[in-house]
Formats: sequence, C-alpha cells, structure tokens
Amino acid sequence: MQSVRVFQRDDGSVAVRNHLFLLPAVVCANQVAMDVARRNPSCKYIEHQHGCAQIGADLVQTQRVFANLAVSPNVFASLFVGLGCEGIRTGDLFEMARSRTRRPVELVMIQGSGGTLAAQAKVEAWVREQEAAMASLTRSDGSWDQLTVGLLFDDPSGSSSPSAVSEFLQRMLALGVRVVVPEGGLVMSELGDAPTRIAHGEQATAKVSVMTGGSNLLETATGLTAAGAHFIVHFANQPHAFGNPLVPLIRFAVAETVYATFQDDFDGRIVDTGDVEQALVRVREIVEGGLAAAEELGLDDFALYRIGPTV
Repeated sequence: MQSVRVFQRDDGSVAVRNHLFLLPAVVCANQVAMDVARRNPSCKYIEHQHGCAQIGADLVQTQRVFANLAVSPNVFASLFVGLGCEGIRTGDLFEMARSRTRRPVELVMIQGSGGTLAAQAKVEAWVREQEAAMASLTRSDGSWDQLTVGLLFDDPSGSSSPSAVSEFLQRMLALGVRVVVPEGGLVMSELGDAPTRIAHGEQATAKVSVMTGGSNLLETATGLTAAGAHFIVHFANQPHAFGNPLVPLIRFAVAETVYATFQDDFDGRIVDTGDVEQALVRVREIVEGGLAAAEELGLDDFALYRIGPTV
C-alpha cells in the first residue's frame, strides 16, 4: 500500500480520475452542458437550479463551491457555461477558477455565442481539443500523501463494530493521506492533532480539515469534492443510491444485515476488524482506476447546500 498509481499533472498535483467537466453556472445553461456531455462520455456535468435569485452568504457559498469544483484534482479541464444575464456573474466564476490552477479552464456564454446551438458547437470544439490533449496520459507511481480523502458517515451508532471503522481510519491516516471530514462525522480523538476548520466547500490544505456539512449526505459529498477530495469513503449502516460526478464514492457497509441484503450498492463491508485489510485493498483498486459501485451504477449526483434565502 505504500505507493499508488495516479495521474501526474504538469502543475505537480495528482489525480485518480481524468474528467472534462462542463459546469453550467446557472439553471438556464443546464441544457447546453447536459446535451454535450451526453454525447461525449469523457465529459461530466452537473444539473442544478441555482445561479439566479441568491443573495448574501448563500450567493458567496454557491460561487465558492462552483469555482472549487472546476479545479477539483480529478478534473483535467473545465468549462463554465453561462447564459449572459444570471445573477452569479459567470465571468467572475471563470476568473476565480482560472486563477487557482494551471489546468485548462474555459468559458462559453450562450447569449454571446448567438444562442443554444452555437454555444453547443463551441463546447463540442473545446471537448475535442481537450480529449486530444489528455489522450496520452497514463498512470505512474505516486504516494498516498499526495491524496485527499473525504469521509462520510451515517449514524455511528449503527455500526456493528466502531473499532473496525476506527482501525480502518488509523490505517488510512498512517498512509499519509489528507483528510476532510464533516462536523460531527467523526469523534475528534480519531483525528489526532487539532484539525483545521473550513467552510462548506472551501479548499482544504491541512493534514486534517473539519468542514461545515450540508443538510444531507449528498450535499456534504458535494462540499467534500469542492474541498479537494480525490475520493470519498462512506461508512453506511443503510443502503444509499447516490454517487458523485467527479470523485469515486467508495461505500462500505458497517452493518452485516445491510451488506447481506444490499451487496450491489456497496464496495465491501467493515463490520469487524477482520474486514479492514480487504477494505484497504478495495480502496486501492478503486483509486487506481477500478470502478466503485456508485460509478458502475452511473450515480453522478449533485446537490448544493443552501444556507440563506432564495428570492
């Protein structure tokens, strides 16, 4: 487990997936991103209802999450799609993201392009260009301390053996990975030194970061991705049917009856300490390119945490 096969970026960062990301900055731009992504399997996209009629802290948070998703480590290149009259100011998002990475970031505005079909043509041309640029990329040996893992938890009381989850986490930390965990998702004693606290979707740079969670697990997964997670590990005591478009979401059952009934929805189990070694092997397989169960099921889900009024 000491080394791991990853994609090395020109800027010195690493990735466990290579995606072209089409990010509609406003609900009115969803269709352009969706249509192009559905025609091009190399692309990922999100569909949402935001970008207009948000104010104050909520608008700031939406901008932060969108800009940070665009520079997720698993994104080879990203493209913002705007309409031209949205409240979120797509041009500002574009500049915010571009200032944080040397990877390609582009902007297409529907009104400025002459309409929906003209905008789609521009996005299609960009996709062809980026596909050619990343065609020769291959994995090479990297180290675990170059990676960030996001952690998700169901109710810890549902675990058959909290000590098994604890041992798994200690083994992951020993590999050197950076950790982002939502508030309340983990007993602080498990994290060692005092963690750094960050806002929802804020980029995490410390060894251990505690992030403000969302109102549900899917929103929290989006925030962990924006924070810079390369992959997410979810300890679940019930079946779930969500994934993430940009990072592999690796789900382990922590209750034997749940795993026995819903095996197709899980990547394995961590019910007792004897399961830990196999779980670590499964994590490595997925990080190195094997498909997580959520990926095999095509679960590319997105939900944005909202904290203020929508008008």
